[in-house]
Amino acid sequence: MIHDADFQRVLHAFGLLWRGYRKVRKGAKRRLAALMQAQGVASVDDLLERCRHDAKLSEDVRRALAVSISRFFRDQKLWHVLERQVLPGIVGWSGKTVRIWSAGCARGEEVYSLKILWHEWAAAGAPLPKLELWATDFHCGLLEEARRGVYQRSSLKEVDAERQAAWFHGQTQGFFAVSDQLKEGILWRCHDMSIERPPSEGFHLVFLRNNLLTYYAPAVQRKAFAAVVDSLVEGGFLVLGRRERPPGGMWPLIPCAADSHLFRKVPFRSEFS
Repeated sequence: MIHDADFQRVLHAFGLLWRGYRKVRKGAKRRLAALMQAQGVASVDDLLERCRHDAKLSEDVRRALAVSISRFFRDQKLWHVLERQVLPGIVGWSGKTVRIWSAGCARGEEVYSLKILWHEWAAAGAPLPKLELWATDFHCGLLEEARRGVYQRSSLKEVDAERQAAWFHGQTQGFFAVSDQLKEGILWRCHDMSIERPPSEGFHLVFLRNNLLTYYAPAVQRKAFAAVVDSLVEGGFLVLGRRERPPGGMWPLIPCAADSHLFRKVPFRSEFS
């Protein structure tokens, strides 16, 4: 097993935060150790040296360090606010197309949760604009799993029986698959928000939960976060994780009264304006 001090060195080399891994480091260390063994790498020193010259190995290390824990409708309070206040408001003023981005979507539970809400609205007869839904992650393997849409029962523990019956069908060995209807129209993209510009712009809602602001170093956070905020339309909403806050500095964002981890983009006003 890799010692914590060596693991911290790897995280630092890849622009990641030790603090963010405090609850998930055992799994990440196991994956990293397995990769090192498979590659015949004897020590962390050797690993970091090889990564300087081997882009494929470097990418494999990043994937080993990726954390993909999620569930459908994770954080019930947030989803109630989105369903009853935020999304109806966006539909009311967005125009012909609602543009949403799930940044760092991992296996897609968040994406399909949103599609369930959207289809339930449509089934209720609500006149809806077109939905343009982007789902991105740097880990292309996780995106392939998201496209397949097959999940363990534990991922559905916050999905009530009515929704399970409507949107999932059981498979062997306790797995569940999302309906084909939910899979339609999602723009899946392999995209690294820590170094790349957002995949599009003019978003009305961006999910940025439990990834950038939890696992990445401050310098990486600020640059990528600024790009995410820029991708929002004025009046658009940004969703962060329960333990996350915007990085230090001035941002054109205000917390929403209904949920302190939901922010709305406002016109920027400096202290000198």
